[in-house]
Amino acid sequence: MNRKAKLATKAQKYKEILSDFVSSWRQNESGATFTNRVRINQHFSGMKHMSAGNLVFTAYIIIFCFAWWVSSFMMVRIARRIRIFEEENPPALNRFPKLSVIIAACDEADTIGPAIATLLQQDYPDLEIVLVDDRSTDKTGEIIDGIAGSDSRVKAVHIEKLPSGWIGKVNALNTGTAISTGRWLLFTDADVHFRQGTLRKAIALAEAEKSDHLALLPKPTSDSFMFEVVVSTFGAMFLYGTGAVDVGKPGSGAFAGTGAFNLVRRSAFEKTEGFSWLRMEPVDDVGLGLMMSMSGAKSSFAVAVRDISIVWYPSLKSMFRGVEKNIFGSVAGYSFTRMIVIVLFAWAFAAAPLAAIMQFREMPVLLLGVATYIFMAAGAFFISVRLKQKFFPLFLAQIGIFIFSAMFLRSGLLCMSKGGIDWRGTRYNTGDLLAGQRLKLEKFRLNNPDRKR
Repeated sequence: MNRKAKLATKAQKYKEILSDFVSSWRQNESGATFTNRVRINQHFSGMKHMSAGNLVFTAYIIIFCFAWWVSSFMMVRIARRIRIFEEENPPALNRFPKLSVIIAACDEADTIGPAIATLLQQDYPDLEIVLVDDRSTDKTGEIIDGIAGSDSRVKAVHIEKLPSGWIGKVNALNTGTAISTGRWLLFTDADVHFRQGTLRKAIALAEAEKSDHLALLPKPTSDSFMFEVVVSTFGAMFLYGTGAVDVGKPGSGAFAGTGAFNLVRRSAFEKTEGFSWLRMEPVDDVGLGLMMSMSGAKSSFAVAVRDISIVWYPSLKSMFRGVEKNIFGSVAGYSFTRMIVIVLFAWAFAAAPLAAIMQFREMPVLLLGVATYIFMAAGAFFISVRLKQKFFPLFLAQIGIFIFSAMFLRSGLLCMSKGGIDWRGTRYNTGDLLAGQRLKLEKFRLNNPDRKR
C-alpha cells in the first residue's frame, strides 16, 4: 500500500470517529434538553395544580419581591440625586450676616457641654447662641448658665412653667426666637456636633442660592450595630417619604426639615404663621419645613456625611423610648386601624424575599428570591459608597423594618392606653394633639401650598 492510500485510510478512520462523537453528543444534548423541558413543564404543571392558598402565597411573594426591586431602584436613584453638603463649594461672602443659633434643651446635662463647645469653636464672625432650658430637672440649667457666663455670645434662658396649649420644645424654640437678634436663625439640638467652618459654609450656600430655608440631615453615630440598622432604615423611609431630594424644585411640593439643622432666614420666617401654628406638633422639625414651604419660601436640602454629627440615641432601647412621642401621630394620624394596616403591610413587604428563598421545591420562586437579594445588595453597596455609610446596616433593611414596626406599634399602644403622649415631663392628650396636628402622612407633598389651612 502506497503512502497516499495509507493517509486516506487514516483520514477515513478519524472521520468515522468524529462522526460517532458528534452523533453521540447530539443524542446526549437532545436528551438533556428533553429532560430540562420535562422539569420546566413539571414546575408549571405543579403550579397549575396548586391550591388556591398556595397560589395566593406565591403571588404575594412575586409581587412583594418585585416591590423590593422597585424600592431598591428608587433608593439608588435618590442617592444619585441627593445633594451632599461636603461636595458643595459656595462662593465666600465678603460680609457674613448675624446668625442666631437656638437650642431648646431639657435634661441634657450629659450632651450639651461638648455640643456647645463645637459651636463656640466655629470661626463665624457674628454669632449669637441662645440656650433655652426647658424645665430641666438635672444640671442642664447650671451648665447653660456657666457657658453664658464665660462667653458673651451666649444667652441663657430658663423656662419654669409651660403655657397651656403648647408642647414644651416648641414653646422653648418660640421663646428663644423671640429674644434672638440674628438675620438668620439656626434651630438645632443639644447633642449636635459641628466641624469647623460648617456655619460659614451653610450661610454662604443659602445666600448663594437665595434660599430662605436650608435643612441638613446629619450622619448619626453609634456603637450599636442594630441601632445602625434601624437608623439606616429610618433614613431611607425619611428620604423616600418626604421626597427630600426634590425640595426646592419648582412644582415638586416636597418639603423637609431636621431637628439637627434647620437654618431659616428671619425675614422669611416672619412671613409664616410662626411657632404658634406648630404649638401642638410633636414633629416640629419637619413641621417647620412644611410651614416654610406653605409660606412660599425657597427651601434647600442636603445630607451632611461628615461636617455634622449626632448621637441620636445612645442605644436601641433609648430609641424605643425616644420615638414613642411622635411616630404614631405623624404616620397613623392617631388611628389604631391605620396603624395595624401599615404594620401588616410593612411585615409582608419585609418578609417576602426571605419567604421566596425558602421555597426549595419551587425553583422559579427560589431564583426570584435570590435575585431579589442580589438586587438589594447591589443597591445597598451603591448607597453605602455614595453616602459614606456602612454596607451591612443598609443591606439588612428587612430587620430594620421589623424593629421600626415594633417601635411604631409600641408608640401607638402606649398613646392609646394613656390617652396621649408623655414628653419632657408633660402629658398631652390625644384630642389636643389631633386638633393641633400639622404634619400628616398624606401631607408629605403639597399639591397646593397655602399658608392658611
